Amino acid sequence: MGRNNRYIRTAMIIATLVALTAAGYARAQSFKPVRQLTSNNIVTLAGSGDTLWMATERGFNYRTSSGVKNDWFGFEVNDLQYRFWGMGFGGGGAAALIDKDAQSDSVGFWHFNHAAGSYQQRYFKFSLSVQGDLAKPTSAVVFSNGNFFAPFNYGGLARYNPADNSVYVIRPMDANESLPRNLAAITDEDADTKAVLLLDVGSSDSSIIITSPKALWRYRPNQQEGKRWEVIDTNPTFAAAASQFISFDAAFTVRKKGGVTLYSFITIARGDMVTVLHVFDENLKQWRVAIDEDKGYSAVPAVNGCLYTILENGVTAYANKNDTLSILMQPNEFRDMLRKAGDDPNPTINDILFLPKTDSTGMLAVATETGLYLCESAEPLSNKYGDFTLYRYVRGVNIGDVYALPGVIRGESGDGKYDKCVFVYKLKKDGAVTIKVYDYNMSLVKTVVNGERRKAGNSRSTDPLRDVWDGTNSRGKRVWPGVYYFKITTNAGERLFGKVILAK
Repeated sequence: MGRNNRYIRTAMIIATLVALTAAGYARAQSFKPVRQLTSNNIVTLAGSGDTLWMATERGFNYRTSSGVKNDWFGFEVNDLQYRFWGMGFGGGGAAALIDKDAQSDSVGFWHFNHAAGSYQQRYFKFSLSVQGDLAKPTSAVVFSNGNFFAPFNYGGLARYNPADNSVYVIRPMDANESLPRNLAAITDEDADTKAVLLLDVGSSDSSIIITSPKALWRYRPNQQEGKRWEVIDTNPTFAAAASQFISFDAAFTVRKKGGVTLYSFITIARGDMVTVLHVFDENLKQWRVAIDEDKGYSAVPAVNGCLYTILENGVTAYANKNDTLSILMQPNEFRDMLRKAGDDPNPTINDILFLPKTDSTGMLAVATETGLYLCESAEPLSNKYGDFTLYRYVRGVNIGDVYALPGVIRGESGDGKYDKCVFVYKLKKDGAVTIKVYDYNMSLVKTVVNGERRKAGNSRSTDPLRDVWDGTNSRGKRVWPGVYYFKITTNAGERLFGKVILAK
C-alpha cells in the first residue's frame, strides 16, 4: 500500500494508455473471457492465499495454485478508456473500482465470484452536491468482514456488499450509512478531518486504517454501530523534536509475530517540507522516522514484519526488528533477479504483492510495464529467492504470419528499452530455422539464427531469447538508421519475409 501517489499513478496509467474515439465511449463495456494475459502492462495486483489477481491496461486476469500455472483466466474489456481506481480480493472474489464511461459521473464495483464463475457490476452516483473530483476514488480497494471498501474524496468510505450487489457510504466518525445519492457535501470547514484520502487493511481484527490530511482513524466493520470508529491520532507527536507536522499522506500496517506495526507517510517541515515513512510507537504514543528518504515511494508488506519499498531507483527489501527497519536487499540486487528472467534489464515496476505461505516464505509477484514476474519460493527474511518466471501476453499468429516486435527499434538508448526486436512467426512444420537481416539494397547485414530447431503447432514458433536482432551487423557494430528486411527460411522449404525500422 503506501503513499497516495502510488494509486494516483495507477489511475493515470490506465487513463492515458488507450485513446479511443468518442464513439467508443458510448459502447457498453463487455468482458470477454480469456485464458492468457490480457496485456504485458500489469498495472496493479491483489490476492491472498493461493489466488493472485491482476489488472492490466486491457482487462483482468487471475490464477490459483490449483490450476495450470501457464493458464491465466480472466476478462478482456472492449473499452478501456474508463479509469481504473483500484482492485481488491477476499471472500472468494475480486472487486475492481472503475468509471462507467467517460460521459457520466457514475463509478462502480465490478465483482467476480470464483465459486459461481460469474461476475456482476454495480454503478452509482453521489448526490449533486458531491460531484466531479470531490467524488472520485482516492486509493485501493480492500476486503473486510464480507465487504469491499474504497475511499472517496468528499464521498467518504464506500462499502460494497457482493451478496446483494449494494453500495452504501459512511463518513469518518458517523454512526450511520447512507445511499450515495443521498450523501450531503462536506463543507470546507470540516474537510480536513472528514475527507477520506487513503485506506488499507489494518490489524488482525479486520479493522481498516483511514487517513485524511489531519487525522488517522480505525474502522471496525464487524462491531456494533456506534462502536466501529476509533481515533488513532489527530495531533501527532514525534520522537525528533525538530519535526513539525504538516499532514498525514497515507497509513498502512505490517504484521509480525506478536502484533502489528503501524506506519504512516507523514509530511513534516524540517527546514524544507519532506514526506518520509514514520513508524508509530505504541508505548510512547509518538512517531519516529522509519526511512529517512523523500523519494515519493510506496511500501508493500511482506511477511513477519518484512516490507518492500518501491523507489525511483528500484525496489528495496527491509526487515523489521523491534520496529526498526534494516535493509535486506538493495535495488541493484533486486533488479538482477528480474533480469535473469527476461530480456529487459530494468523493467518499470508498477506494483508488488507478497502472498505468504508460512511465517517466513511466500510467493512474490512483481507487476511491470513489460510483463509479470513471479517467484514461487521467496524467503525475504533470509534473503533467499527461487528463480523468477516472466509471464507475458502472447499475441496469436496464424501459420505463415510474421512480424517484428517492436516494428521500430531505437539506437543504443542506454536503458535497454526498445533497442532490439523479436521476430514473431508461426511455422507449418517443425524445422531448422535460419533468420537473416538485409539492408535496403538487400545486402546481408547479419545472420541472426542459423539452422536452429523450431516447432510448429504452438501459438507461435518464436524463441523469444534467440530470435532477436539488436540493430548490429555481423561484426557487432550498430548499423545506420533506416528500413531493414528480414527473411526466415526452414529446411522444410518455408519462407517468410518482413521488415523492421531502425530509428536514430
